[in-house]
Amino acid sequence: MAVPPAPAFRPALYRLRLRHGVDFARRPEPLGQVEYLPPEHRRCGLVTVEYELHAKPPARWRLCRVRGVGGETPGRDEILVVEDRWYWFHPNDDVEYDEYRPEDAAPYDAYQQTVPDHFQHLFEPDSLLALCQVQRTPPAVLLGRSVRVVVAHPRPGHPARAFALWGPGADAYRLHIDASTGLALRAEAFVAGHPFQVDEVVGLELDPDVPPALFEAGLDPRDVLYRRGDIGPGRRVPPARAARYAAAEGFDLLLPQPLPPEGSLRIWDRPLSRREIRVQVDLASGRHVVMLQYAAHDASGPPALRGRTCVDVSGTADPEETENLMALLAPYADGP
Repeated sequence: MAVPPAPAFRPALYRLRLRHGVDFARRPEPLGQVEYLPPEHRRCGLVTVEYELHAKPPARWRLCRVRGVGGETPGRDEILVVEDRWYWFHPNDDVEYDEYRPEDAAPYDAYQQTVPDHFQHLFEPDSLLALCQVQRTPPAVLLGRSVRVVVAHPRPGHPARAFALWGPGADAYRLHIDASTGLALRAEAFVAGHPFQVDEVVGLELDPDVPPALFEAGLDPRDVLYRRGDIGPGRRVPPARAARYAAAEGFDLLLPQPLPPEGSLRIWDRPLSRREIRVQVDLASGRHVVMLQYAAHDASGPPALRGRTCVDVSGTADPEETENLMALLAPYADGP
């Protein structure tokens, strides 16, 4: 069967409620995600996460995770893609970003491969069907909309990455394609007759009213911004937990005691090749001081020690502000 014809109607803007489900026990290529799941969810069929997507194809997308594994409400987890730049807002107050710049060594198509998944593929079912032997099945109704139902079997010779977003390693796909807009309202990936990945639209609005700034980054001065490929700040942790991590590695967590007036404190754990504790103090002036703290045995050169702790200092504060803050540092020892 030929690839279905182009849709007759393309709204300017979509708002979708999406449910993404994966059966990690059946998925041929789990890609390591299973290690992040609680043990009770690792072998219980489809594990689902829910999202809200605002899409203005082909150039503007905003995806927000609204329900995580087990039904919990996650912290902020949003992806914004606007033409040649994207931002990923994480729950830990950090913002990962990337942008295509002509002077970069990487070509534009390599940049596109770094963009986090935002379900654009559901708007382009032909990208899958062109790689498959396709058969049409009787039409159906989904979300009150008329849909074409097709079953697609991958043709040999295509690399696995070509099917990455649809469910890599599948021997068949079943798509419910909105007859009006061409959007895949449901996409299932099967192996040996069992579905192991299901993307489904559970709510759909066409041309909804949205805030004018929906596709703007709206960065907060407190956001920690880092470019794709750089090392991000890590996982946000309370002081008592950070102090336990530091003690286990043989150094002290150093904090300003007391904090400067109207100052605030944020701490991240970075368990990389060496364990680092990232301490950021946001000052009343709007500037900040960042201190990476780690054990002396992890120093790559002569250690700059304060007691048992190596401290690398950076940030936007002026030298006097930084010096005053550093004079307040002392080992944290409060709380369990």
